[in-house]
This record gives sequence, C-alpha cells and structure tokens, in this order.
Amino acid sequence: MINEQSKVVKIIQKYARVDAPDALKLLLAAATFFCMIGAYSILRSLKTSIFLGFVGREYEPIAKILAIVLAVPAMLIHARITDSFRRHQVVYCFIGFYAVSILIFSILFLHPVYGISNTQTSPYRILGWVFEFLMDLFQALVVGTFWSFLNSISTPAFAEKGYGFIVAGSRIGGILTPLLSLIVLEKTALASSIAIPLLTASAALLLILAIYCIYVIQHSVPTDHLHGYEAGHKEELQGKKKKHHPTALEGLRLILTQPYVFGIFGLVFSYEVVNIIFDYQMHVAMSISTNNQIGAMSSFMLVYTCSFQVLSFIFALFGTSAILKHLGVKWSLLVMPGVTLLLTLLPVMYPKLWTFFFVMVVLRALNYGFNHPLREILFIPTVKDIQFKSKAWIESFGRTFSKTTGSTLNWMFGSLAPYFCIMVGASASAGITVIWAFMALLVGKKYLTTIAANQVIGKRTHTP
Repeated sequence: MINEQSKVVKIIQKYARVDAPDALKLLLAAATFFCMIGAYSILRSLKTSIFLGFVGREYEPIAKILAIVLAVPAMLIHARITDSFRRHQVVYCFIGFYAVSILIFSILFLHPVYGISNTQTSPYRILGWVFEFLMDLFQALVVGTFWSFLNSISTPAFAEKGYGFIVAGSRIGGILTPLLSLIVLEKTALASSIAIPLLTASAALLLILAIYCIYVIQHSVPTDHLHGYEAGHKEELQGKKKKHHPTALEGLRLILTQPYVFGIFGLVFSYEVVNIIFDYQMHVAMSISTNNQIGAMSSFMLVYTCSFQVLSFIFALFGTSAILKHLGVKWSLLVMPGVTLLLTLLPVMYPKLWTFFFVMVVLRALNYGFNHPLREILFIPTVKDIQFKSKAWIESFGRTFSKTTGSTLNWMFGSLAPYFCIMVGASASAGITVIWAFMALLVGKKYLTTIAANQVIGKRTHTP
C-alpha cells in the first residue's frame, strides 16, 4: 500500500509544495481520476459513433432534448443516496453502477442483431438510445460525484496547489486509452463488432480500479487530512442540521435561492450551450465524411479525444496553477469565455470539418484542463448540500438543460442553408459568451469575499 514515505509521494510533495499527507492524497486522487477519465475517454468516443450508427445523426438533437426528462429522476435518486450514505460510499455507488452497466453493454454489443454487427440505422434501435442517455449522465453521476467528494476533503489552499496536478494525471489516462483503442481498431485484425465491445469492457475495468483508489484514500490518508473547508465551521453547521431536514429537491432549492450557486450554474450552462452547437456541427460533418460507418467514426472520435486530452494535459500541468497564481480565481474565470469568443469566429471564416475539429479540441482542452478544476474550486466554501446535491443538479439537469437548449438551436438552424446555419450558430455563441464573462466576474468576486470573511455559502441563519 502507498504510504507517505514513498519516493513518488516525496516528489509530489516537492512539486506541489504540500506536506506528505496532502501529497499522498494528491497522488491517490490523480490515480482515481486517471482511471475515470481513461474509461470516459473510451466511452465518450464510442457513444457518438454508436448512436449515429445505430439511430442516425438526425436524431442526435432529439436525444439531447429527451435526456432532460431522465435528469430529474436521476437527481432525486442521487439526493437520496447522498442523504443515506457517507461521502466516499456515494462515490462507490455511482462508479459501481456504471462499471456493472458498461459490462452489460459490452456483452449486448456482441449480439448479432442488437449489437455492432447490425449495420442498419433506425430510430427503433433502443440499445443506441439507452447507451446515449447513460453516457450523458456519466459526467454528473461519476465525474461530478468524484469532484464533490474531493471538494469535501479539500481546503482552498490545497485546491489551488493540487487540482491542476490531479487533472493533469487524469489527462494522461485520457491520452493513453484513446491511443490504445485506436491501435485496437486500426492496427489489429479484430473486426469492429469485436473490438468495440472489448474496448467497452476495458472501460468498466478501469472504473473498478477507480473504486479501489477511493478505498485506498480512505484507508491510507490520515483522517485529519480528509476534512475540507466546511470542517472549520462544523459547530455552526451541526446546529443547522438539527433544525433543517433537507428534501430530495434541496440541491435545486439551493441553486434557485443562492445567487452564488446560480452563478456557477450559469457558467456551466454558457459553456455547454456553445459546446453543443459546435459539437453537433462537427458530428454532422464527420458523419458525412465517413459515410456514417461506426468503425470509421469511432476512429475519428478517438483521434479527436486523444488530441484534446493532450492539449488539456498541457493546460492542466503548466497552465492552471500558474494562471491561478498570477491572476487569482476572479480574473482566471475570464480566460475561458475570452478564448471561446475568439474561437467562434473561425468556423465562419473556414467552414470545414477540420476547422470544427480544431475549435472543439481547443474548447474542450481548455475546459477540462483549466476551466473545470477552476470551477471546482468555487464549490469549496459551500456546505455539503451544495457540494453534492446542488453540484449534481448542475452537472446533470443543468448540463442536460444546456445541451437541450443548444440542441434546440441546432434543430432550428438545421433547416437553414449550411453556411448560414454556421453563421447563426456562431452569432448565438458569441452573445452567450459575453453574458458568461459577466457572470464569471460576479461569481469570482463573491468567492473572494467569502474566503476573506471566513464564511460558508449555503448555511442557514439561525433564528431563535
């Protein structure tokens, strides 16, 4: 078992300038996220090609719209589990559920009628719809829950020093698994009907390893280093818990009643709407270019995933901590909308598949490598209900609502001439990005004042 005296821990301790227990926590958290993002990088690439091959590209906006219906019951279940289990057990539940579900899918994909061997595209191929919906919730139920757990055991100082390292570690997983998957698809004698189920099963095994890493965190890191910012306000918050009994909709209530939390929702919403507009346009161009063949589309998506993971790794390792150090949280929040605004111009000037490829690689890389860990820091000075429940609502219902909004725009633009469709999409994205920048300033200001005043966002004021 890894301990505080290992050479790797000492190297991380020196790199991140933290004590030995925090260095151990950093290493194990990075290993956990490595496995999770390694699995997701495979699944996300396959999700798009499987849905387009099974169901058809014209149904992708409809799938994003329908996904919002599933987000509400998923969040009610998430809230129930959060109230019933300890924080690390919540992570076990959701990662375990996905590991088992994905193993089942890997078996079903081998079926000659329901699986990859069937090349017929039809909206009645239910397996394609179910896989799409399940993968749409992965970000909220698996990745989001992991970050909720990590935020609950981290202080702002630890986050600013270590979150970039954790994300960088995960990006290595996000680079290696698409590369290996591409080799399996392109350089081996395995048919797509065998290779894709094999890759799906390997993603499930990575999630099982992630569960083991969480277990090691709980049993190897000293207990006094498994408390976060909220622990400093324990007595106040215990008083709150005795008076207040949260409902399953508590996370949603806090989003609607806490301007700071609603602001974080706004940051996620803005990015996802812009992302889904350009993402769909890239998928359409890819489907046309590859004649909608699942194997060819899977290869393209794996190259795409590997590309943004490489760039994301560079951002996370060399950019996140450095930019935070020089700009601080408030001004760092403006980096993402600023770059996005510039990127919206490129498809208008060069409306080609590889232009969309470039835009999406930079957009996703900057989001995963810089914007995502930065946004996670915003949850640290909040109560557990916000860290777990509100965050889950934002990551699932919020992201799904964002994708629904973007997909509705895609559906509306779809009847326009191709170039005019690109122009309208870019104009809508630019307008959303300006609002995004304004919200980022307000949220960053609130974060700084909260930390400076040593307060916690979301705690109820006690009235005798």
